Amino acid sequence: MRKMSLLAAAVLVLQLGFILSYVSAFHQPTPHAIPIAVVAEAGLPEGLAQQTADRLDSLDGSPLDTRTAADTAEVRSLLRDRDILGAYVVGSSGTDTLITASAAGSSVATALQSIFTEVETAQGRQFVVRDEIPVGVHDNRGLSGFYLSVGWVVGGYLLAAAFGLLIGAPTSRRETCVHVGILAAYAVVSGALGAFLTTHVLETFAGHWFPLTLLGTGVVFATGLFTMGLRALIGVAAVPAAIVLFVILGNPSAGGAFGADVLPSLYASIGRWITPGIGTEGVRSIVYFSGSGLGQPALGLVLYIAVGALLMGAAALRRPSAHNPVSPRETSKV
Repeated sequence: MRKMSLLAAAVLVLQLGFILSYVSAFHQPTPHAIPIAVVAEAGLPEGLAQQTADRLDSLDGSPLDTRTAADTAEVRSLLRDRDILGAYVVGSSGTDTLITASAAGSSVATALQSIFTEVETAQGRQFVVRDEIPVGVHDNRGLSGFYLSVGWVVGGYLLAAAFGLLIGAPTSRRETCVHVGILAAYAVVSGALGAFLTTHVLETFAGHWFPLTLLGTGVVFATGLFTMGLRALIGVAAVPAAIVLFVILGNPSAGGAFGADVLPSLYASIGRWITPGIGTEGVRSIVYFSGSGLGQPALGLVLYIAVGALLMGAAALRRPSAHNPVSPRETSKV
């Protein structure tokens, strides 16, 4: 009875944590410091672009982080390098242009339209919207990459949790190698099949099977190995700990429904360093930005793998090997 009560209490804590985290992240998305560039068309007074940028930077709540660009060619380059998320072109005819990149996050593009609707209305001007890097026709609101990433993450920590709960932690270095080897094989297969479903079956990300396979393999293996390392460190408590990290914190901060530039600061800070966000950013970089921005997701995966390997290795060193289960000291006592 006591164990059942404690288990029910632990599940309740996870449930309330889930509600608190998701509602906190999504109940009031507010744009903050969205990086954009300002361009003034030819024939307008010199310095107008900088004056406009200064005025936009002074908006209440600091929703924008503004710089100037020489022309729209530079804007396109900055967008593809992911240095900015939009641009504002001051038109000489009285009609301005808001350039967005919905592939980098539809919530940011929507937020920019809302901001500039207020700005232009206050100035009595009009603007048109041009989506420079749109999401694919089969990728509604750019969410497919997020769900693909979540699927990979769920597979990684579920396999590691199943090993720990149904088979038990490794009892020797050899068993440790077997568990890690099976996880690695699973990561390759699940990464490849997840990529295959989205590129060949659903045709959401057609033409990107191999790089998405590499990304998916990394996401699954990093998530699973880190969870295995937690299992070696703290036992069965690793399962709820993994749920807290990857689901309760990782999913709402991943930049799927809302990007980092409209999320609360806590989620904006941690999102790209938890594997759901790592995978989401990786998919966007591969599919829409020719690999630009892949460095940070790759670094994140390396860190998870390194920490997981260190935890697994430390646990393995505390155990006797499969070929020598009894230490020399114990033998001398017999």
